[in-house]
Amino acid sequence: MNLTPSKKPSWKLRRRAVFGSLLFGVAVIVYVAFRWDDTALAQTLALGGFGLIGAVVAAYVGGAAYEDVRNYQTDAAYLYGETEIADYGLEGEGYVE
Repeated sequence: MNLTPSKKPSWKLRRRAVFGSLLFGVAVIVYVAFRWDDTALAQTLALGGFGLIGAVVAAYVGGAAYEDVRNYQTDAAYLYGETEIADYGLEGEGYVE
């Protein structure tokens, strides 16, 4: 039985986009906190910075979790074969595409 690891995509470009977005959000928050008067526009910009950071972190974690689950399902079908998965009654669990 040939147990080759599944081909996983590179996260290099994704990490650059995520860290760039996080740095931008932090830069907006820091700039507003130290350089801007207390106005409605400053509050909106700070809230937008926090919202950007939250959305980026949620998407990064969610994307990684989805990819892990997707790779596990593909690996299970490859390693155990569709008949063994069907024998355990897991065909409705997403193990077989």
